[in-house]
Parts: sequence; structure tokens; C-alpha cells
Amino acid sequence: MKKLFFIYFLILSFSTVAQQSENSENTEEFVPTNEWQIVKEGQKIPPGLHIRLNLETGLREAKLIDNNEQQSSSNSIIPVPTETTQEEISRHSLEQAFANLDLSKDDVKTDKTHEEEIRKQFRSYEELKKDFESINMKIQTDQEILINLIDQLNKTDNNDNRKTILTDLEYYLHQYDNAILFSDLNGLDLLIDLLNSTNTNAEIRSLVNLVLGAAFQGNPKVQLKALQRGYIQYFLHLLNTETDDNIILRLLFTLSTLLRSFPQAQKNFLKHGGAELMVKILNQTNNKIVVRALTLMNDLIIEKEQVMDNKQEVYKDIHILNQLVDYGWCARISTRLTLFDTDNFDHIEKIIHAMIPFIDICHRDFIHLIPTLDKFHKIYIKNNFDNDSIYMDMLNNIHIILTKLRQRSSDDL
Repeated sequence: MKKLFFIYFLILSFSTVAQQSENSENTEEFVPTNEWQIVKEGQKIPPGLHIRLNLETGLREAKLIDNNEQQSSSNSIIPVPTETTQEEISRHSLEQAFANLDLSKDDVKTDKTHEEEIRKQFRSYEELKKDFESINMKIQTDQEILINLIDQLNKTDNNDNRKTILTDLEYYLHQYDNAILFSDLNGLDLLIDLLNSTNTNAEIRSLVNLVLGAAFQGNPKVQLKALQRGYIQYFLHLLNTETDDNIILRLLFTLSTLLRSFPQAQKNFLKHGGAELMVKILNQTNNKIVVRALTLMNDLIIEKEQVMDNKQEVYKDIHILNQLVDYGWCARISTRLTLFDTDNFDHIEKIIHAMIPFIDICHRDFIHLIPTLDKFHKIYIKNNFDNDSIYMDMLNNIHIILTKLRQRSSDDL
């Protein structure tokens, strides 16, 4: 390859110098010395000098020939001919230079070898065609995928297949447009049928709830369709009759995704006995279920309190707090707090947080909790060695409740 590079630079030097000699002239004669000097464009060079092209600067340089000087081995320069000999380089001499090169050895590979390597690297057109056809079968739009998943779910009665399909659906339905398309394709009804079927096991029913929650969450169009189909009444019925704790937890999750930020659904929830059912759930022995119900009701109450002025009109007829109180929320929440073990920090923190909106309206029931709240306050303040925010939030809430309860107690006297 070095031979080829030499010829390339030889051609480059010749064409550059020839062009310079044609386009410009410099009447000043070059005065050589024993040091390399730059030859100006068009400047005449006396014969018998050592000429080179500096590849770093792109300029020609010349000096007197030193008999003792050895040929430079620098890679940054190459010798170039004088103007007298430049024009002697012709196409014929270049052809001779190429003819003297042995191109069959290290410099290039034979066509046969090259063709063999290409054949190894690339497959035939038919092979590529088959691969592309296979790829095209897998490249589907989300709509095509959803249609296919609905069709598979509708046809299969194998639980392993159902689990796979439902897992895929949960992934796709987190995307806003996919959830709308799924509901337009009546996919929601198919899920409700599975949830209601006596032939569906608990694991499948649990997955169905996750898929429904993915479709409802933050998607008003899907929420509206569920409301129009009467799903809220259906979920309340299931919550009232279900005995599997894991399914109850999943149902509360699904219901929460349908109610949040959707005042029309909240009205429907209250209309069909939702508040009464939530109070009933506080009798559950499973603390996770109790806390899930408490958190949902508390979140909906706070949602109404924090709603923007332009949306207050749609929330004005939603009275979750008052309905909960009417069905005995105050007494139930007081009882639950006394049943929690002090080590169960997370549940105690959530129930205390849920008490704050009810302090005034439930003060007659909460007043009996002052000793319990004092006990919690002492325990957690003792554990709060470094003012950890995990404890500080709850300690602040306990302080707020105790302060208001004691104030109301003194006012009653």
C-alpha cells in the first residue's frame, strides 16, 4: 500500500505545482541556502536544489543539496521534482509506475478472494426476503395488536394464556389512546365478564382489575364509558359480596382509578351507597383493606377542597364527608385507631392523616382518643432522634388533632 500512497502524492504534487505555474508567475528568483525555505507561488527555482512538499503546511520548500545529508525518513514530507522536471511526468510514466507494482500480493486482494468474502458476509436475496417477510409479520400497529389480544382473550379458556394476554393489555392500556381504542372495541365488557365469571380463578380476576385500572387511570373518555355502562354499581356489588382479601384490595384500586378527578362518577358512587359500603369496610379485620378505604375517601375529600374555582360548581353536590359521618364513620375510625399496634407505623400514620378533615364534625367521638394520641406522640417523638421527616409529618398531624380536640373540649366546659 505504501507504493500506492507514493504515486498518489506524486500525482497530487504534480497537479498542484503545474496549476500554480499556469495561474501565477513570480519574477523574484529563489535564493537557496543550506536551510529549508518556503518557495513562493510562481517563484523560479534554480536547478540542482533539494525540493520537498511539506504535508503539514501544504507548501513547497527548497534548499541546497548537502552531499552528506541522508534521505529524510519523516512521514510529514515527500520530495517533489523541480519545475524543470515536473513537466516530464506524463501519463506514460505513471502507467509505467503502476505496471511495476505487484498488485497481486500485499497491496490488494484478488477479485476471487474478495468475492468469496462477500459471499460469506451476505445472504441471498431469497434469504433476505424471507427475513423481511417474517419481520413484517411482527410489525403491527397498536390497533392491530389490541384487536388481536381481544380476539385471543375472547377465544381462550386457558388460564396461562389469559395471564399472558392480560399482562400485555395492562402494558398497552397505560397509553392514553390505546385505552380509548380498547374501550371502543368493547374490550371493557370482555374484562367485566371475566371478573364476573364463576370459572375465572382469583389470579385472573386480580389481573383483570389491574388491566381495568390501567384503562381508567387519568383517562376521562374511558372513565365516562365505564360510568355509562354502570360499572360503579357493579364494583360496589362485588366489594359487598367478595370474600377474597386480595380481590377486595384490587377492587378498591380499580374503583379509585374510576373515581379520582371524575366528579360525575363520585356522585354516582354516593347515589348507589358507596359511602355506606366504605364505612362497612372499616369493620374488616385486614388492616390493608381498611387503610385502602380510608385513603381513598380522604383523597376524594381533599380533591374537592383543593379544586380550582372554575370547577367548584361540578363538586358542589358531592358530599362524601357528610355521608360518611351519617353512616357512622366517626365511631368506626376511632375504634380502628385504638386497635392498631404502635409498631404499625404506616397504618397509624394514614389513619391519623385521614382524621384531620373530620376533627370538627367528629370531635365528640375523637375526644376519647386524646390518651391514645398522647401515647403515640410520646412513642414517636422518642424515636425521632434526628428529626426524621417520616416521623415529623405524623407528629405534626397528631399535634394538630390534639390541639383542636383540647380546644373544643375546653369550649364545651
